[in-house]
Amino acid sequence: MTPRADQQLPFWVFLAVLLCWLLPGLVGHEPWKPDEGYTFGLVRHIAATGDWVVPTLAGEPFMEKPPLYFIVAAGFLKLLGGILNPPDAARLASGFFLVLALVAVAGAARELHGRGCGRWAALALIGCVGLAVRAHQMITDTALLAGTAWGLYGYALGLRRPVAGGIALGLGAATAFLSKGLLGPGLLGVAGLVLPLLGRAFRDRRYAGFLLVALLAFLPLPALWMSALYERSPELFRVWFWVNNLGRFDGTAGLGPRADHHFFYLLLLPWYALPALPLAAVALWRERARLLAAVWKVPLAYFLTALLVLSAASDARELYALPLLPPLAILAAGAVRFHMPPSLAWRRLWLACFGLLAFAIWLAGIALAFGVPQGLWLRLMAKAPGLQPHGSIGLLLLALVVTALLAALSLGRRAWQRGLFVWTAGFSLCWALAMLLGMPFLDYTKRYAETFRALSPYLPQGECVASLRLGEPQRALLDYYAGLRTLRSEVEPRAATCRYTLVQRETGQGEVKLNGRLLWKGGRPGDSKEWYEFYELK
Repeated sequence: MTPRADQQLPFWVFLAVLLCWLLPGLVGHEPWKPDEGYTFGLVRHIAATGDWVVPTLAGEPFMEKPPLYFIVAAGFLKLLGGILNPPDAARLASGFFLVLALVAVAGAARELHGRGCGRWAALALIGCVGLAVRAHQMITDTALLAGTAWGLYGYALGLRRPVAGGIALGLGAATAFLSKGLLGPGLLGVAGLVLPLLGRAFRDRRYAGFLLVALLAFLPLPALWMSALYERSPELFRVWFWVNNLGRFDGTAGLGPRADHHFFYLLLLPWYALPALPLAAVALWRERARLLAAVWKVPLAYFLTALLVLSAASDARELYALPLLPPLAILAAGAVRFHMPPSLAWRRLWLACFGLLAFAIWLAGIALAFGVPQGLWLRLMAKAPGLQPHGSIGLLLLALVVTALLAALSLGRRAWQRGLFVWTAGFSLCWALAMLLGMPFLDYTKRYAETFRALSPYLPQGECVASLRLGEPQRALLDYYAGLRTLRSEVEPRAATCRYTLVQRETGQGEVKLNGRLLWKGGRPGDSKEWYEFYELK
């Protein structure tokens, strides 16, 4: 169904909401635990050495993920690292991949639902509650999201233009593969095998040719990296392929968080995929008589396939649900009924909810900036001891501009001010305010800069330092802030010869007693669950 010209979402309105959602939080802070820490370490290695074959963390090969995201982030770091803070420059890679994902989701919705629906699909995607935090982090999953979206766009475009669609699918699958390994292209491939079971449109020579083009477009880049990796080290190739792909799926690797049950994602999605999930359900219900049409089969087949595969995996984490969001956003675009007036009740509900939340964030932001009201300031300081009021006139003015802009766009009775638009605009407002007004507080409690810089004066010159229980993010950031690469006692026999040892301790872990003198002890402000001890052994 194609919307009337006066009811389409204007591009400038969509762009304004997108920028208010995308830019705040993408820059302006140090790497945060856990994922950003080790990702930044891998990015720095590629930027410094140019070695794109073996991802390396603090001097050790790190074979959990292929290098595409690290390569792109290293490019941003080298290009903009002299202008921006290095972590901010590298994190722009996430913004780059998010834009790619939105373009593909919009293209797929336009192909399947008609002209004018693409912006609504993109709006549904950025409005998803579970996407906001992850989209602004320096993590490889944003590249996986982009690859998934382009794969879906390839399937949708392939119904009309098999060659162009096959190229889009192949490149999307290659992006997913080089970001996270076998999972992304595996999900796209299984969905492609399921589609012929659902209709004749996927059982002819055109579809076979489409899949062949996709395969030819997919193979070169993954083959290039895998051959280079195998030539460098067959053992590292084995670790990547068997341990970090198949081993993670069946649980034999023992690396990721184990799923308590197979309903993890079914229980996660009702809030994680809000509002795309209920809108997709509405679209499917209203078009139930047309569910056999190809327009619905592509995103529906992929979503169900991905949900079943992820639910069957041994590891489960909310981050792994990101590939489920693009098909839901594409389906949600079909629920936008342009011939019906906007739902006044839903609009009023979202305006009230997000208005109250924005007011609360403003109140907390003023307390963080100026220390008033004192009661609220003291409550916040209980989580961030040592933080001083940090009022930035520039950030306050920018927050005022964002508030005025999104409030003006959300109020009124224009044809494009539907419930979905008011939701996403309100959600974007609250996100932007939290990032602009709360960033000093968030960064202070999540970064490791002060912790590891405080350790630096105690480090010996020219002597090795062993470490015990030191996590991957901490190893990378210790190298960044203090210039120290430890010898891990768990894997490096030479660690036994070191006179100094750094221990990471966490609440609930078994006690480790060292025969030596404690030189330094510290942790992040307000974090009572994790701390570090530096010993000189006898």
